[in-house]
Amino acid sequence: IQLIINYNNAKIDLQTIQFEIKKPFWLNTFFLIGISILFLAVIYSFYKWQIRKLKRKNELLLEKVNLEKNLNQSKLKAIKSQMNPHFFYNALNTIQSFILSNDKKQAVNYLSKFSNLTRTILEMTEKEFISVADEITTMSLYLDIEKARFDKDFEYEIITVNSADLEHEKIPAMLLQPYVENAVKHGLLHKSGFKKVTILFEKVTDKIKIEIEDNGIGRTKSAELNDIKNKKHNSFATKAMQNRIDLLNENKTHKITINFIDKENQSKQAMGTTVIIAIPIQ
Repeated sequence: IQLIINYNNAKIDLQTIQFEIKKPFWLNTFFLIGISILFLAVIYSFYKWQIRKLKRKNELLLEKVNLEKNLNQSKLKAIKSQMNPHFFYNALNTIQSFILSNDKKQAVNYLSKFSNLTRTILEMTEKEFISVADEITTMSLYLDIEKARFDKDFEYEIITVNSADLEHEKIPAMLLQPYVENAVKHGLLHKSGFKKVTILFEKVTDKIKIEIEDNGIGRTKSAELNDIKNKKHNSFATKAMQNRIDLLNENKTHKITINFIDKENQSKQAMGTTVIIAIPIQ
């Protein structure tokens, strides 16, 4: 910049001022290179994050598919346990005995319950959860059929507490039957005298509590008899039940819990078994 100043006719010589205006830092070559590298790094990181997110999503989907597959296999094992040949054989033998004794009314009544139970079990194969009311109906049919095998010394009772609250609640299908079957088959079948199974349904805060109580010979004596008779079948059924509970609890914050109580009198003699199942409300 050159300046000439006139002041009161006094002329000042030409003045030259030199200076340089530098580019702003954001137009600096090194800054632009750095920004470009940072931008590419952000794009690459976002791409990798999306890839990891998609991979995790696929892993969760595969895990869900495998879990559903295992649950279905577990449910089929429960169905197999319930519809085992021994149960059908005993039921058909009971029907045959009614027919041979010319008790047609009992035979028709028993056959009706047997067919209803079979149809109910097959319908349950399509459901993941069923209502408490449906479970009570199924257990009643099952225990009515088992009752005919005993000489009028077997009773069962199904109790509901807060039944209005339980009416629409859901529990996993085919979950209770194996424990009820164990109470009858292993707890009561070898007991002499009066035999009874009591099933209690109760809604407790955010859970449904189910108690299956019998006055049988107890788990210790039952295990001894099973070791002699058919150890393999019993261990398979127990393992299948526990496996299904583990699968139902997979990735769940609130889990299904099962506790066994061995009842004893003051002389430490077995007085039966109580199974307490707590199922979180869905």
